[in-house]
Order: sequence, then C-alpha cells, then structure tokens
Amino acid sequence: MSSELYNVFFEGVAEGRDVEQAKQAFAQLFRVEVNKIERFFSAKGAVLKSNVDAITADKYIARLEVIGVIARKSAVEIIPQAPAQLSLEPIDSNPDPVVNSYEPTDSGEQAFAIPSNNTAEVDDNSERISRTSFLFTGKGFEYFKIWIVNILLSIVTLGIYSAWAKVRNKQYFYGNTSFDNASFEYTAEPLKILKGRAIAVVLFVAYSVATKTSPMLAIVFVVLMFVFMPWIIVNSLKFNARHSSYRNINFRFVGTMGGAAKAFIAWPLAGMFSLGVLLPVAWKKQVAYITSNHVYGNESFDFDVSVKEYYKMLFVLIGATVVFFVIIAALVGSSLMGLATKDPTMIAKNALTVIPAFIAYLAFYLFVAAYFVSSMANIHFKNTRLGVHKFDANWSVGSYAVLLLTNTLGILFTLGLFIPFAKVRTAAYKAAHTEVIVKGDLEGFIASELEQSNSLGEGVHDIFDIDISL
Repeated sequence: MSSELYNVFFEGVAEGRDVEQAKQAFAQLFRVEVNKIERFFSAKGAVLKSNVDAITADKYIARLEVIGVIARKSAVEIIPQAPAQLSLEPIDSNPDPVVNSYEPTDSGEQAFAIPSNNTAEVDDNSERISRTSFLFTGKGFEYFKIWIVNILLSIVTLGIYSAWAKVRNKQYFYGNTSFDNASFEYTAEPLKILKGRAIAVVLFVAYSVATKTSPMLAIVFVVLMFVFMPWIIVNSLKFNARHSSYRNINFRFVGTMGGAAKAFIAWPLAGMFSLGVLLPVAWKKQVAYITSNHVYGNESFDFDVSVKEYYKMLFVLIGATVVFFVIIAALVGSSLMGLATKDPTMIAKNALTVIPAFIAYLAFYLFVAAYFVSSMANIHFKNTRLGVHKFDANWSVGSYAVLLLTNTLGILFTLGLFIPFAKVRTAAYKAAHTEVIVKGDLEGFIASELEQSNSLGEGVHDIFDIDISL
C-alpha cells in the first residue's frame, strides 16, 4: 500500500447549491457556529485536513460533497511544520471522532474533527461497535421552490406532471438523507409511474360509473379490488425498492402475493371481526412482511418482536381514551344540562366550560397521534436488523407532539403553504432520532454487498415494472 500522504483543500460550493445553505449545513455537520467557519467560504484553498492517506482524504471529500461543499486532495511529500491554521483534523488519535470534538489548541486556534455521528465501544469479543445516526440536510425554503413548481405544473397538465413531481420529491429527500457520509438515491423513471397512475385512474372511473349504473357491478369491482390488492402492494414495493439505492447498491423486495394477502387482507379482517382484539397481531404481520422481505445487496433485513409490544401500545391507547372521555363526559355533561336552563347567567357560565373541553379534546387527539406514531417507529426500528447490524430509535412522544402541533398550526395559518416546511422538519426529526448500531467494519460490509450484488444481477424487468401507488 502506498505511503503517500495528502492534504484536503476547500474549493467552494457546488454549482446550483446556495452558499448560505451550504454554510448552515457545514456548521450543522461540524456542530460549530457559522462565524467559526466563515474563512473557509471567504477564501479558496483553505486546508481542511492535512497529511492523511488517500482513503481518508476521499472519505472527507465524499462527506463534504453530501452538503454541497467541494473539496480536493493534493499529494504532499513533506509534512509541513506550518504555523497554526484552522484545521478539521481530529484532536486525538481516534480515527472515528465523536461529535462535538471542538476545543482550543495550544496555539489558540480552533481544531475541528469531522463528526461521523458515531459513538464507539467494544463488545466482549473485542469487535468494534459504533452508533451511527442518519443526517438530513434539506431546507424548508429550498424544498418549497420544488414543491410549488410541482403543484403548478401538475395543475396545468391536468395531473400528468404528477409522476415527474413524485420523482423530484423523492430525489430531493433521498439526496438530502445521508448515513455514514453517503446519501441515498432514487432512480425511478416518471413514465413508469405515469403508467401506474393511468391504470389507477381508469379503474377509479370504471368503479364510479359502475356505482351509478349497477349496484351488482359495483360489488364485483370491490371484490376484484380485493383480489388484485396483493399484486398492487407487491408491485409497488418492488418498484420503490428497485429504484432506491445506497452507495450504488440497490434495495430489493422479495415478498410474495400470498404473504401480502395474509398481511393486508386476512389479518386486518381478523382484527375487525374480533372487535380489535387481533389488531396488534395485524400490525405486527404488516411490519414484518414489509421489513423482512426487503434486501440490501444480498443481505436480508430481519424484523423480530413479540406481539406483546403492540398489545402494550394498544392498552395504553385504550386506557388513556377511557379515562379522558369519562372526565370529559362529567364536565361537558353537566354543562350541557346547564345550557338547557333559561337562566342567562347559567348558560354563559356553562358555555365557558365547553371551550376548555374542546381544547382538551384537540390536545388529547394530538397526544394519541404522537404516541401511536412514535411507538410504532420505536418498535419497528428497535427490532430490525441487517445482518449483524441493528437499528435503533429514540422517538419521543413529547417532542413528536410538539412537531405535529407546530406543523399543523403552520399549515393552518398559511393556508397550506407551510406543507413543504412541515415535510422537511418531519424528515429531519426522523433522521435525527434513528440510528444504526454498527458491529465491526461497515466499509467492509458495504464492499462485500457491492461485490455480491454486482455479480448477482437482478434480471430483466417485466412489463409490469410500474408503480401503482399514488
């Protein structure tokens, strides 16, 4: 192996990327104030990392590329003994510095360690274990411009452009979601999505006509929809997995239509006919079907959890609902009786009691939504594995409820214009509260999967390679 060393230099901001947004992303990535890194953006050629091997230099360049910052490496023959300079070199010898490695150097300058969002430890078998979080670098106004153009063009083209809009949306969120310095990719072709949507529209029109002309024909359409639902589910999951990739390795979905029928038809019907008793089993079966049938390279995801976790969640929801409505019934019931009187004073007094009850109902609905979504996410990620690597999540009911509340108020007060900002904030929350517990060498794992996926191939796509989902 070559012993040649390299310096990594700052070159500027990538074409098409906003400078201020790049600064903000740079500051967020390195956990420092924007004014501390201003000199990098004011002068081309600042040294970001000095005297590293080629692999390390390439990693730094790739990590910066994710946030729109261009860097280059240059070979050096002599390690310069230059005066202190602003550097991104780690403070200690740990090759995977921990986030927030930021302290003054002896010379009074500041040293920055590129954070990998990792914390490392060693297991009983002396194998390195690290926690790596996801990172979302999208910006609200940046996505707003994409979103508003998509809306306008979809209206002008009577919905035809919606297929291209979906691809642009997914490419933005995939491209701004990164893990271990590499972002995800979405490579679907809009025409295939358009074919799927055309089929969906034709079926919807046919169903609408059938309901107005023949009730029996409408029933036949409903039965056919149940028959074809597993095919639609499997085809859509295969399409989205096939066109999603990470580090040039595509995901795949290998689920069968029989499995989809059980997870999305049989078990939900069982939950309904059992008056909700089997509903937690249906939730588990659906999550297990989707997760365990996804493959990355040649490694399958695995989801394994006791159904007790879903029953616990259901019991909390039922218990909270019963307690809440008993209290509300006691308060509002007496107030409604008071409103039936002819005494104006009593009517005004009891009317004021109804308003807090209504606010309490909205707060309870917000709590239920936040609890359900955060609990489902935590159960899902905490029990999902990819080979020896395990996922984890720390979604909080309180913080997610605040996110839902502020997003809802923003959408209401802006008449919907806050929707793209709400989507960006939600994506950032999901990324920040989800991580992977990496066991051993992640680079080696990725390299192995890339080699196997390239040799395996995926075969020829059939004529049904379309996306039915809307």
